[in-house]
Amino acid sequence: MKNAYSFSLSLILVSCAMSVLPQEVTTSLVQLLVNLISSDNAIRSPAEESLNSHWISGEAQNLELLLVGLSEQSVIGESNMIRAFAAVLFRRIATKQPEDSTDVTSRIIDNISENAQAQIKTIYLQGFGSEQTNDVRHKIADSISEIAKAPKPQCWPELLPILFHGSSSPNPSIRESSFRIFAAVPNIITSDYLHNIVTVFETGFGDTEEDVRIATVSAFTNFFATLDKTSWPTLRPLLSNLLNVLPTLNTEEKSDQLASTLESVIELAGLAPKMFKPVFKDFIDFCITVTKNKDMDSTARLSALELLTTFAEEAPNMCKKEPTYAEQMVMQCLAMMTEVGEDDDDGSEWNNEDEINNSDDNDEEAVAARQSLDRLSLRLSGEVMLPPLFQWLPRMIGSENWREKHAALMAISSIAEGCRDLMIPELDKVLDMVIPLLNDPHSRVQWACCNALGQMSTDFANEIQNQFGPRILPALIPKLSNSSTFRVQSHAAAALVNFSESATNEILEPYLDGLLSNLLSLLQSPKRYVQEQVLTTIAIIAEAAKYKFSKYYDTMMPQLFNVLATDTGKEYRLLKAKSIECATLIALAVGKEQFAPHCQQLVQLLANIQTNATDDDDPCQTYLVHGWGRLCKLIGRDFLPYLSGVMPPLLEAAKVKPDLTLIEDEAEVENLEQQEGWEVIPLKGKHIGIHTASLDDKANAIELLSVYAAELGGDFYPYVREIVTEITVPSIAFFFHDGVRFSAAQAVPHLLNAAKAANPNDPTKVLELWSPIVAKLFDVLSIEPMVELLAVYYSALYQGIEIIGPNALSSDSMELFIKTLNNNLKDYIERVSFRNNENDEYTEETDGDEAEAVDEDLVSEMNKAIHSVFKSMRSKFLPYFDNIIPALSSFLNEDNVDARHWALCVVDDCIEFTGPESFKYQEIFLPKLVGALVDSDPAIRQAAAYGIGIAAQHGGQAYAQATVGSLETLFNVCNVPDSRSDDNVHVTENASCAISKILRTNGPLIGENLNPAIAEWIKTLPIVNDDEAAPYAYVFLANLMDEKHPAVMNQIPKVFESVVQALQYDAIRGKNAEGVVASTKGLLASVAPEQVITMAQGFSVELQQVVKKWFQ
Repeated sequence: MKNAYSFSLSLILVSCAMSVLPQEVTTSLVQLLVNLISSDNAIRSPAEESLNSHWISGEAQNLELLLVGLSEQSVIGESNMIRAFAAVLFRRIATKQPEDSTDVTSRIIDNISENAQAQIKTIYLQGFGSEQTNDVRHKIADSISEIAKAPKPQCWPELLPILFHGSSSPNPSIRESSFRIFAAVPNIITSDYLHNIVTVFETGFGDTEEDVRIATVSAFTNFFATLDKTSWPTLRPLLSNLLNVLPTLNTEEKSDQLASTLESVIELAGLAPKMFKPVFKDFIDFCITVTKNKDMDSTARLSALELLTTFAEEAPNMCKKEPTYAEQMVMQCLAMMTEVGEDDDDGSEWNNEDEINNSDDNDEEAVAARQSLDRLSLRLSGEVMLPPLFQWLPRMIGSENWREKHAALMAISSIAEGCRDLMIPELDKVLDMVIPLLNDPHSRVQWACCNALGQMSTDFANEIQNQFGPRILPALIPKLSNSSTFRVQSHAAAALVNFSESATNEILEPYLDGLLSNLLSLLQSPKRYVQEQVLTTIAIIAEAAKYKFSKYYDTMMPQLFNVLATDTGKEYRLLKAKSIECATLIALAVGKEQFAPHCQQLVQLLANIQTNATDDDDPCQTYLVHGWGRLCKLIGRDFLPYLSGVMPPLLEAAKVKPDLTLIEDEAEVENLEQQEGWEVIPLKGKHIGIHTASLDDKANAIELLSVYAAELGGDFYPYVREIVTEITVPSIAFFFHDGVRFSAAQAVPHLLNAAKAANPNDPTKVLELWSPIVAKLFDVLSIEPMVELLAVYYSALYQGIEIIGPNALSSDSMELFIKTLNNNLKDYIERVSFRNNENDEYTEETDGDEAEAVDEDLVSEMNKAIHSVFKSMRSKFLPYFDNIIPALSSFLNEDNVDARHWALCVVDDCIEFTGPESFKYQEIFLPKLVGALVDSDPAIRQAAAYGIGIAAQHGGQAYAQATVGSLETLFNVCNVPDSRSDDNVHVTENASCAISKILRTNGPLIGENLNPAIAEWIKTLPIVNDDEAAPYAYVFLANLMDEKHPAVMNQIPKVFESVVQALQYDAIRGKNAEGVVASTKGLLASVAPEQVITMAQGFSVELQQVVKKWFQ
């Protein structure tokens, strides 16, 4: 004790002599630090209490004294242990959220007095250049970095010159720590210093000390990421300097340094992959060398593999053009995929595992290689990947080494999705390779074979089931028997799930006996994971087999009821949950009539489980939510008596608040990122942990509420107000979870319809619910970051408008609607422009098709919203519509097809719902509308043809000349040689309909050419695909038949056949069909019966059946 006391006393005396703080403060603080690092709990605990109550939560000045004192002790503390601890404690406290602040991004260091901040900065800058150990200087650098992350990083002007100077210091520790700070806070380097920093980086890359070179790579990458592309050319020449850092790290002893450096290069490759093009070949060779070296630590090998895979994802065309890339990557991935079960050659340990979810943890390299192969296939396609793959796969399949066979099968699983188009014609040959290995002597090969068949069943869905079911099912079913190991049994059952999800009941029926007898026997398996998988498999098979599962119902249900009724321990909760899923899916499959006698019993069992499933992590809670939903779908209004028991936990799940954790410890961040059900989000220098598992349940619960509203309609109304106000409206703006927002928006029309059904004579009840919804929709439409969700919001908006009617939008709401539209249209065009410019010397457009599809959905939903407003308000919308005319005019002149299509659809709606009043905009759109009839894109031509027809039908005399003037072009559209191709048929039918509208409405303007035009129009029939275009055209044709028009009388066979074709395809229905048939019968009465018979005999068999139905 005497020695410890003497050490503490001398430490305090030295520290006090050098401190800027009062002696008594420094004395107290140093003693506090000594006590905090004591291993004696009796000393440490009171010190922790003092730190929190006196220094942090006490008087405000104490907190400032604490931070100043900690900064001092970081640099002048008597021992390195004290200095390091003081620096770490300083960072931890400085970055905490102030106790009086509600802003989680707020930090104590930014809220103390400027005087205290200035003192701390001065102390740290002096300490940074003073005599320190490398470890302490790192911690001082980290503290400086945290201070520099202030809301205004440029408020520390002294820092940058010191770092520039430090980067060339004679002391390598100072040089390294300078780059360490640049890496942590790259935004302190403003554009004014761009050319200065180039010299600094160049010097750092060539430094004699390896640690400095590594730190420079990290700093360079992080700084590069802060710049826009216009600044990249200035830094690009440094790439070769950066790459020269790597070769010296390629040794087993430097695996960690190599891995961390490669991680930085991965980030750089993600930003500017094509910048590596001049050195790409050498880079491939270097990374392949690293991945091949089994003596190298796995982190370095996997980082090298990840880097090469990143190039494929970010610059696939560059990779395709380098002939060695695919060949070397395929070879290396296959080699790494053989690195499985290295200490378990016979698979006995693997077979006997009870927890199989993390079974791949011991095969890290093989899993990474498999995932890499999958990602490569998705980016590079079958043309590039299949030749090198099938150079190796046949010989691996035929190998005596089980690991090579296992790798080959897993490779087939990995490449199937990306190589789908080229593999489909070769599936028979692929299955010739795969299926025999189900009987391989090694269980892991059998397992991999099941995996391949399951994955192929998903990736080649429909083709596999329809063409190869008789090969796959008889091969998989025996693997369910007791001759297989537990792991193989379970995976064979899992493969059957994948197969059954896309199989018809006709495909499954011949095999159901064998399937279910084997699956039922596996319910007695000693391995719980086998039982759980079997229940899932039976459920999916029942769902696919539908009513053909009826014969097995009486065997299955009692067993499931037995599991549901048995009181079991926690380890069996998932089994019970899977039984809930299985029982309710079987009930749904066989139908209400067969299930009815057992309905009450199952409801009682589920109610009992719900009462006892009180633990937050009990999976039964989630499975119950979906189980109740299935029962509701099955029995409809008969479900109402059970609602009172079902709704409370469902509402509770739907109302759950986000479980957020502010994380200030880097180690805790990494730990939480590894935990399932958590997501960590960086936010202004801090990290927020979000418990996503409960939010997944929230999204599912809202989806189920939507199901109840849709199924029960007005009977669900007693719950609707609570759901709207407490769940739907807040959840539409629930930015912690995308799925919650999606479910909430999709629920809107179902809830409104339920309210409307319950209050048919009181629209105010529905309007009261709609008002907060529409207000929230406009809020999120202006800030939503996900384009996919913007489309969902617009869908909710237009459906709500259609349900509510003319009063759906107030004047203020209309202003918001137009403002929101303009903003979203502007953002859309910016995204289009960005995609068009993404292919440059640094980057490739990689997600173009997917992003375009998402944007296409968005503009489609925006069109529907505008359509619903025009339909609801008609001419009253025009004053607001004036404000989107600039966007409309711009879009009509866009090169982008989707933009032009959007504009034409808006024009069509404007003409349709405002008629002659729309003509005031004709200078803006009419020439474009007419010109679009000959556009190269079919969707544009279709919208134009529809618009011309609408102008003739609703536009009045103002449009007469323009529509009549379009007749020749419309006839040309109908008469092109491929007018009935899949791409053109809708264009042709809309053009035909448009012609009928022009002839009927503006016939007098055509004069003596009217009758020949009608005769030509009849030749453009039939209209069978577009059930919006067909009714008008055929009613016009019926009128002509009633009038015995010469054009009809001269083409009776053509007229008769076109009517029968329209009836065959249900293009005309109800009274329209009856009227057209009556007119046709009248026409046919004008010719001899034998002529009618002869005409009918010339029809196809299908058309003759239509004739029998309608005309005999």
